[in-house]
Amino acid sequence: MFIDSLKNYFFVDSDQTFGRNQKALQQSALRILLALTICIFAISEVHSFFILTETSLFGMNSLFLCILVGLLFFSKKYTQISASLFIITLLTTSSLLLTLNDELNAQKYALISLYSLPLITRLLFSFKVSLVTMLANIFPFYLITSENLISSQANIAVSFYFQLLTFITLNVGLPLAVSRIIYTLENNASRMRGFYRKLNQNYALYEEFFENTGTPTLLCDQRGRLIKVNQLARDLLAHSKQNKLADTRMSDWLSPLGDSGKFFWQSNTAECTLKQNKDVHIEIRRASLTKHGHYVLHLQNTTQLRAIQQELETSQQTNTRLAHFDLLTLLPNNRHFCRQVNQKFKEQESHLTGAMFIIRICQFKLLNKQYGKDNANKIILNFSKSLQKKLSDQAIIGRLRGVKFACFVPLGQAYLIQKNLSTLIHSVLPRQINIDGSMLNMEYQVGIAYYHTDGSTAEELLEHCEMALEYSTSTDRLSYYNHNLENKLIEEHELGLKLSAAIKNKELSIWLQPQVSPNGQIRSFEALARWNDGKRFIPPTTFIKVAEDLGLLPSLAENLLRELVTTLSVWNKEHIHTPIAFNLAGQELMNDAFFALLMSLISDNPWLNKMLELEITETSSVMTNPLIHKRLRSLSQYGISIAIDDFGTGQASLGQLIDIPANILKIDRRFIEPLPGDQRHIEIVKSTIQMAESLNMKVIAEGVETREQANLLASLGCHTLQGYYFGKPAPLSDWTARDNEKAKELRMVY
Repeated sequence: MFIDSLKNYFFVDSDQTFGRNQKALQQSALRILLALTICIFAISEVHSFFILTETSLFGMNSLFLCILVGLLFFSKKYTQISASLFIITLLTTSSLLLTLNDELNAQKYALISLYSLPLITRLLFSFKVSLVTMLANIFPFYLITSENLISSQANIAVSFYFQLLTFITLNVGLPLAVSRIIYTLENNASRMRGFYRKLNQNYALYEEFFENTGTPTLLCDQRGRLIKVNQLARDLLAHSKQNKLADTRMSDWLSPLGDSGKFFWQSNTAECTLKQNKDVHIEIRRASLTKHGHYVLHLQNTTQLRAIQQELETSQQTNTRLAHFDLLTLLPNNRHFCRQVNQKFKEQESHLTGAMFIIRICQFKLLNKQYGKDNANKIILNFSKSLQKKLSDQAIIGRLRGVKFACFVPLGQAYLIQKNLSTLIHSVLPRQINIDGSMLNMEYQVGIAYYHTDGSTAEELLEHCEMALEYSTSTDRLSYYNHNLENKLIEEHELGLKLSAAIKNKELSIWLQPQVSPNGQIRSFEALARWNDGKRFIPPTTFIKVAEDLGLLPSLAENLLRELVTTLSVWNKEHIHTPIAFNLAGQELMNDAFFALLMSLISDNPWLNKMLELEITETSSVMTNPLIHKRLRSLSQYGISIAIDDFGTGQASLGQLIDIPANILKIDRRFIEPLPGDQRHIEIVKSTIQMAESLNMKVIAEGVETREQANLLASLGCHTLQGYYFGKPAPLSDWTARDNEKAKELRMVY
């Protein structure tokens, strides 16, 4: 115990790497040197007390001894100061012995002390201090050799060479050798610190990789002793934090199944159960065998998978049956559902009546993204179970694909009425589904067709249900099939093919409708798309809707915009400064290629910011998209005027005034039509105009058809009017014919 105390006192922080705690090294060296010096002075004190008679030397010795003891006491707190005082004490003692004492031995001891100072200063301070001490010792060397030369001529050579050897060995050789050793140790320590940092970095990377493999992973030796376990594996094996995994074995936590054997962790794969809970099944997969003979194992909780597999195995008797049913819900698939329904038709053909309907879960894409694939499958599974529970045993239910389910329900006469059938369907559809303890609100779309009336086979009824499903809306989610729907779908399909070809061949044309002041002077035009398919003019409301559904609006807008810019280029050269407004429904601005074309045309033709206006159809649902707002702000920065079309009928009328950098507001025709007889509409129009004026926005009223409407709007502050009263849309060629003669007459030529 005493020896350990001495070791801890003199070898301060002996476990520290050299250079990591240089102060501890200096403190340890100082204590050892002080302790040795105290011992020498103590022995000298005892010797002086019993043998010497000179009291002055005894008192000086006692003084130095007290100083050394004090330095040893304060060496921990004031290491540098104590070291400096120790050097001064040694220097003072040696100098006094060398100058005041005539004894030869005392002088030798003094010289040895002085010659030892470079070595001591190297241990306690830096190499530079040691070098200064070496140079300073030249003086006592010179002093002692000169005295010897004078006093003793007989042994001049012997004395001189002895002094020189002592001086070089103690004053130069040993300090330099020790400095070399310390330098080497410092370099080695520096390299070791570098290696240590790299080792720590590699270890941290290994720890991070091991902890974030994404699967429960552990490392064990050949006997199954756990060496390292990541957090996922800890959570899987030890459900309680009180259970420690350290110094345990694989067999303490897992029990092998089948013929995995005693050393099951050495197999490529092994099936096990938790010892704490036999119902939890764990699959072990050996990832690799390390150079040290350790095993890297991945664990997987297969409890739920085994339960599903067991449920499937018990419900499916043959491989043929597997081909007829959906694996998740165990409901008949599309083919087997049709087979069952057609079989029912054959068995009860004479008196059977019923309805076929397809159910589609509306928000499933959002649910799939929000809750993940596994929970989304649980939603489908719970929905199918709820449907089977609520429908009668006579009903046939199948899963067609994805989130579509088909049902055939035999009906009595009362349910042949659509109102009663709608009530029945609503009653069997679960409004909420439990998913991991949370109640999830469900929304559906349903397409319905009657047996006999709408089809006589399951395949025909399903096809008609699909058609009806396409026409279900957010307000009317139950849609019944009728022949008009089918004809309408066919017509829309044919119209879409014709429209696609017409856009490709640039067969759609631009018509212009004037926008005028109350006195009839034309201020600007609105460009309108018109399409004649060779037989008749197709109404814009019809072909624009088809183009939007088929994603053809960007191509259509590109053709019309190029033609319009060509005309505006001519007008600009002819100094016809009449702006033309161009309609965009939102789908075009979402298209990167069209937006790039628009920005390129504006950049190449700077005058377009005064000749081209953009009308944004507010009724388009995509107009609330942040990307469109960003692109409209970019156009506004180029000086392009932006108008909000059909104001008051769209997605968020007041919100658009904030999000869209518009400077023109167009009042929809539905607010103008009742004027001037409807006071309520007058107030709405008046407040809209006042609001626009407060926002420094121009106002254009659409659908003006009478003089009374024009006068009223002018009196309310609306100074730009558009409608049949002033002029119907006319082909662009009417305004550009004969060198733009008609266009020049409408406005002053500058």
